[in-house]
Amino acid sequence: MTDFERTLQQEAKALFQPFHGTPEALLALARAGFRAWANAGKLHFPDEKRYALLHEVLRFCADECLLACCFSKERRLRQIAEMLDGSYPRYALTRARTTARRNQRGRRCC
Repeated sequence: MTDFERTLQQEAKALFQPFHGTPEALLALARAGFRAWANAGKLHFPDEKRYALLHEVLRFCADECLLACCFSKERRLRQIAEMLDGSYPRYALTRARTTARRNQRGRRCC
């Protein structure tokens, strides 16, 4: 386990709300949201940047109580993607260009 991962786990323990799940669930949601956002735009980050973004997503998930049972998985992932797109417009443009290059079946057309 790297120092980055230990730091993420410690922050998850500090941020989670007992009535909305566990620290592991909060960390899993943050990782899933970040992974879905990055994969959709074919974005790759060095370790330091990736963990900084994961910290930001983790704080957002805790602040917005995204572990509450009233949210669907798709809505949670969409909210995380919207937050990251709003915070990082350069990456949002890259994601938009990648999406525009795909045809109706989800394959690259170019």
